[in-house]
Amino acid sequence: MLNSLIFEEQEMYDANKIDFDRHWKEIIAGMPDSFLLLLEPELFEQIDFAAKLQPMEQELFPIHSKQRIGKHIADKIFDVKLKRKYAMKKATIHIEVQGDGRDISERMFKMYYKLFDKGRKNIYSIVLVTDPSAQHPTTFDHHFLGTSVQFQFRVHHLNNFTETELFTSDNPFALALLAGKYQARTRFNAEQRYTYKVNLAQIIKERYSFVESDIGMKLLIFVDAILYLPDDLHEKFMKEIFRIFKEEGVDMAQAEKTKEVITFGELFERWKKEAREEGIKEGIKEGIKEGIKEGREKGREEGIKEGLNKGIMEGQLIEKRKIAIKMINSGLDINLIISLTGLSADEIRSLKGKPEIKK
Repeated sequence: MLNSLIFEEQEMYDANKIDFDRHWKEIIAGMPDSFLLLLEPELFEQIDFAAKLQPMEQELFPIHSKQRIGKHIADKIFDVKLKRKYAMKKATIHIEVQGDGRDISERMFKMYYKLFDKGRKNIYSIVLVTDPSAQHPTTFDHHFLGTSVQFQFRVHHLNNFTETELFTSDNPFALALLAGKYQARTRFNAEQRYTYKVNLAQIIKERYSFVESDIGMKLLIFVDAILYLPDDLHEKFMKEIFRIFKEEGVDMAQAEKTKEVITFGELFERWKKEAREEGIKEGIKEGIKEGIKEGREKGREEGIKEGLNKGIMEGQLIEKRKIAIKMINSGLDINLIISLTGLSADEIRSLKGKPEIKK
């Protein structure tokens, strides 16, 4: 099991197999307001952000493909509420990422028509081009005798932004675009990519509080994913990232033993998975005990039901504590641990030195 997991992670982190489209779509979905403010400020001003943006791609166009490549992942589609001055109070935003230089203007038109046909009348279509050598058209034209159609959409290219402009911007999505420029610039220079990656991690740490929001973590995971590194530099980066967040992590010793390639974001996901499995198991065990006790007082069926509910809640708390212990043992900053687990500073301090939690 472990060997297959390691092999999959190594294969996924092969420079030629990085799923760039997927990572771009995930960061856009994670901070759509910042994306729109930076790239489409006029549209941003018309949106009522008091109402949350509603992701609609799975509802409108379910994806059944088992393929894991970004082209087969649904485009990002959001329904938004417009400000009161508009008679039609809603709009739909369609966002596509284009990273290989192909002309997707016809596909953009087809998606526009599908959305329009499903009753979406205010549609705003956007393409983000991440291939530095591509020049993407902004229209789709089709003519036959006296019949013609011309569809126009918005196109943004990484080359439209300077490095200085992105670095000095206070919009967090600017750092995502900067990471994209660095990735394109260092395709054949891993050492330079390593330097850019460490610098971006440091900037993210300095600019974004991990207590107040999850923006910093989203950016770190994105930067870690698209600025891929060969194994030796990746290991060096992992040590550096833990130093940036106070100390080198214990998990690096295990990575050295197994030669496992794992990203910063994947490490957090692994901690969560391990803690969740342990937490659920221990929580249900406690729930059964509680259920037997409650059953004596309220009847067997009702007692077990209440006991299991309490057990699930207890399991969630155990999960948070176990994640916190893994982070403490890896030397992460207490503020980062607070933001990722929701535990208080006192609770986290009380866990220091505990290898595991038992009821």
